[in-house]
Amino acid sequence: MKTKIYSSLILTLLFAQKVHGDCLYDKYLRHCSCSLLELNNIMSILPCAAASSFEFNGGTFINTEDFSLVNIEMVWSLGISLTKISFVNVVLSEDFLAAFIRVIFQVPVDLLSFENTTFVGQAVGFDLTASPPLIQSLQFINVSSNPLIEKDSSFYRFGNWMSMLKNLTVKESQLRGVSCDVTLHFQSLSTLDLSENLLTDDSVSSILCNGAFPNLQTLKLRSNNFSDYETLCQAVSRRNQLKHLDLSLNDFAKTSNSLCEWQPSLSHLNLSNTGLEQVGINLPPNCEVLDLSHNRIEFFNISLPKLRELYLSFTRLFTLSSMGHMPLLQILAVDGNPIKMLEVSQIQTFKNLRNFKGDNIPYTCSCSFVKEMKEMSMSDLMVQGWPDGYICDIPETLKGKLVNDVKHSLFDCHTQLLTVIICIVILILCVSVVICFVKICRSNKTRSQCMDAGNSNNL
Repeated sequence: MKTKIYSSLILTLLFAQKVHGDCLYDKYLRHCSCSLLELNNIMSILPCAAASSFEFNGGTFINTEDFSLVNIEMVWSLGISLTKISFVNVVLSEDFLAAFIRVIFQVPVDLLSFENTTFVGQAVGFDLTASPPLIQSLQFINVSSNPLIEKDSSFYRFGNWMSMLKNLTVKESQLRGVSCDVTLHFQSLSTLDLSENLLTDDSVSSILCNGAFPNLQTLKLRSNNFSDYETLCQAVSRRNQLKHLDLSLNDFAKTSNSLCEWQPSLSHLNLSNTGLEQVGINLPPNCEVLDLSHNRIEFFNISLPKLRELYLSFTRLFTLSSMGHMPLLQILAVDGNPIKMLEVSQIQTFKNLRNFKGDNIPYTCSCSFVKEMKEMSMSDLMVQGWPDGYICDIPETLKGKLVNDVKHSLFDCHTQLLTVIICIVILILCVSVVICFVKICRSNKTRSQCMDAGNSNNL
């Protein structure tokens, strides 16, 4: 069978130079872009035989009679590894999906992606429980149906394939929940991205039920309808290999102190844009990267001895004093905060700091601040956004001027001292004038007395 396929492919390639299909091939990126209909045209696909990634954009395949994938099986039956196969802006039946996976059954594919896709129908007579395809990652972005996730009858036909998947993404697809019976099958999954859906606190317990995702290392729940930090923490804390957790763009404004204990494995936590007003929540003890940007935090004081990166951009901090115990901190971002008085000594308390971001702040450009900022920008510390993002707000005479362009005069920086010195000089001059005046008066009086005495003797 293989010999016939090789022979057919060689004969077809001999005539391929005379045929020009609608597929576009970028030989530098090894990327092929076709319309969905080109799947039926072997002459269009052949120029892309050396491609490592394919994109099929636009088209509809609903009825099984409308498509035939036998031709392209010759191209992909040689076992060439593919980095990505994507379907964009298409309408597909589940029968098509089943047939397509059967065609690329033994072709190693890093990622199979469906974007802006509508799935219709229900596949029948298709079973992958015996031997799964060689697909590592599956991605759904803005799909109108999730046949492999929400429909149990469809899901079970893919059996072992789901248990072998390493990465799964379901984004922007109005996903409201996944049953525990389904999630229990993902035994090898290391990355799960369910961002920008309609998940709630009630659904997270079934998604992250006991025994589900035992090897999960990265979990992204960005921009859903979560509001109970404690419930999420309890559900997530069952994953003892989890390292990266993204809870950004949810609403935890009403969150009070949390007693939940995170797994020691969790090292990256993203809580940006979650409405937090204080950091009274329990944080992972071994956290190395913490993002609290775009919140309402006015005061920050925590103890995270392993923290290396801290992002507090566009919160409501007024000072950096008493930030807590973070001896290993290397990256600090506080840009966009109303910190009018920034003392460089506060930054220098972090002995291991290598990167500082403090632009978009209404600075009070005192002499000491300007001098220290200029010195810090010339040190080993990388000051991001310098100098264009560092602008004076006070005093009024320097408003809108770059900190790096400010050149204070001697009087500007030592006004009080110079005022005292001037006052002293004036006082000394006044005293000197008085003394001179007294001396002159005494001298004139003595001279007058002498003249009067001389006149008396002459008489």
